[in-house]
Amino acid sequence: MNAVETSQGTLDEVVARLRSAATDLTHVEVKAAAGGLPKDLWPTVSAFSNGGGGVIILGLDEASGFAPAPGFDARAIRDAVADAFRPRRASEGDGAITPRPLGTIDIGEIDGAPVVVVDVEELPVSQKPAFVTVQGKEGGTYERVGDGDRRMSSYGIFLLSSDATQPMIDAAPVKGATTADLDAEQIERFIARLRRRRPRSVADLSATADILRRHNVLAGDGETPTLAGLLALGRYPQQFLPQAMVTFAVYPGRTKEMLVGDTRMLDRRVVEGPIPAMVEDLVRAVLQNLRTRRVSHGVGAADEPEIPETALREAVTNALTHRDYSPWALGDQVRVEMYPDRVEVWSPGGIWGGRRVIDLYDGSSRSRNGVLAALLSDVPLLDRDEAVSENAGSGIPAMTGALGRAGLPAPKFLTSVTSLTVVLERHGLLNPETEKWLKAVGAATLDADLQRALVLVHRGYEVDDQVLRAQLAMDSNDARTILRVLADRGWLRFPRRVGEPYRPGPRLDRLDRELAQLPLFPKETAVRRISLDERVLASFDGDEELGVHEIAERTGTSANTLRPRLRVLVEEGALIATAPAQSRNRRYRIGDRA
Repeated sequence: MNAVETSQGTLDEVVARLRSAATDLTHVEVKAAAGGLPKDLWPTVSAFSNGGGGVIILGLDEASGFAPAPGFDARAIRDAVADAFRPRRASEGDGAITPRPLGTIDIGEIDGAPVVVVDVEELPVSQKPAFVTVQGKEGGTYERVGDGDRRMSSYGIFLLSSDATQPMIDAAPVKGATTADLDAEQIERFIARLRRRRPRSVADLSATADILRRHNVLAGDGETPTLAGLLALGRYPQQFLPQAMVTFAVYPGRTKEMLVGDTRMLDRRVVEGPIPAMVEDLVRAVLQNLRTRRVSHGVGAADEPEIPETALREAVTNALTHRDYSPWALGDQVRVEMYPDRVEVWSPGGIWGGRRVIDLYDGSSRSRNGVLAALLSDVPLLDRDEAVSENAGSGIPAMTGALGRAGLPAPKFLTSVTSLTVVLERHGLLNPETEKWLKAVGAATLDADLQRALVLVHRGYEVDDQVLRAQLAMDSNDARTILRVLADRGWLRFPRRVGEPYRPGPRLDRLDRELAQLPLFPKETAVRRISLDERVLASFDGDEELGVHEIAERTGTSANTLRPRLRVLVEEGALIATAPAQSRNRRYRIGDRA
C-alpha cells in the first residue's frame, strides 16, 4: 500500500484512475520531468492555485501509459519544486509563482520507482490570481480547463483580482439617463411599500427625489438614476444597457448542436424591461414550454409543472441580481436554455466573494451587487405587493426545497471564473435510469435516502450535510449520519479538507470505471483498497482513546500526514477529540456509531 496520501486519494488510487482514463484529469497532472524541471510545470501550479487545487505527479510518462520515466532524479526535482513554495525574504524577490503557492511536496513510489507528488492548494481569495512570475500577471495567469492549462482571459484576471473587495458598479450613475427614464407608477408603489414596511427609512423625507437618493435609486446629484435604480425601476433599461436582458431558447435535443429534423429551436424569445418585468415574463415563457403533471392534494388535484415555479423564479432572479454588471461583462446577457432533460440559467461572472459551489446551499447572503440586491428586496413585482427578492440568503435553499418536494435533484451549479450556470433537471432523482445504475453498482438494496445521496454524487453534485439537508428535507445530524454510513461502507470518501464536499469512494470509483468499460455489470470481486480514513477508524478498539502518534503507529503513516485527516474526521463527527487542537493532551475516540 502506498503511504502517500493526497487531496485526490492515495497515490496508488490516483495513478489507477489516470491509467484507467489514459489521460490527465481535471485535478491531476502528470509530467515525466526526466530531463529536469519542466517549464510547463508552472502554468499547472498557477491553474491549480487559482481554482480548486490539484495534484501534480512528476516522474511518470503519460506516453508510456503512466509508467515511471527513465532517468528521473526525484530528489533534485523535489528540491527544485520546493524552492518555489518556500517563504521568501523581501530582498530575494519572487519565486517561480507569484504569490507563493501553497501545498505539500513529497516523494512516493510507483512500480518500484520514485516519483515526486506536488499537492497544490487553492489560494485564498485575497491572494489570487497566482501567475507565472516571468510571464507577468496578464500573460502568466492560468486556469484549468479539462485536463489542460489555459491562459486566463483579461476578464477572468479582473474578476479574480477584484473578488476580495465589494464592487460598487451598481451604485454608479448611468450616463445619459434621467428621472424621466424611471417608471413613475412603480416608484409610487415602491415608496408606499417603504412607508409600510420600513417607515424609519423615509420618516424624515417628503420629497420623492430625496427618498430615491437615500435608497440609491438616484445618484448623489439627485437627478441621475444609478445602474441599480434603472434596472429595478426603469421603464426600459436596455436603452442604456442593451445587453442587460435575458434570451430564452428551447432546443429539441440534449445539446444546441442536435437537430430534430430541420428544427434547431422550438421557441426563442428576447425578454427585456426592468428586472421585475423580466422575471415575470421569463418564468411565464418557461412554464409555457414545460410539461405538467396532475398531482393530488387531499380531496382535490392540480396541474403542476415539471419544475416548480418557485425554483424557476429564484434561479432567474438570482441570475439577474448577482450577474456581473461591470463594463467587462455588459456586452453579454443572461441566457435561459431549455432542453428535454433540463433547464439551464447562465449568467456572466462566476461566484463572487471567494465562495465555493458548496457554500451556496448554506443560506448566507452575500452579493456582488449589494445595492441592487438591497433595492430588489423593496421593489414590488408588477402584479402584486410581494418584493422581487428577499436578500436574506433564502433563494437557493427555497429553490432546493421546492425541487426536493417535487422529487427533483437540487440545483446543480457549474462555475468558472467568468460565468455561472444553474442547472434544473426536469426528471426525478430516482428515475428508471438512476435505478438501473444503482442496481448495477450493487446499491439497489440501500435505504432510499442513501440511494439519493449516492445518485447526487454520481451526477456530479458537490455534496455535504447542508446539500442533503435541503435536498432530502432532514436535519443536519441525519444528513451527516447518511454521509458517514456511505463513507464507512466505502461508497464515499470523507472531504479532502474541512468544509469541502464528500467525494466518490473507492468502491464507487472502481465500479463506475467498470460500468463504463464493460457491456455487462459483474458482481464486485476485486479487493477494495483501504483508505487512510478507513485505517484510522479501524485502528480503534472499542471506546479506547488514542493520541496522534499511537494512531500513526497503528496505521503505518506519519503524524504530519495524519493531522489534516484527523481534523476532517473530527469535523464530520467520525471522531471525537478530547481536548482543544493545540493541547498536548488531545486524544481521539470513535464518534457516535452511524
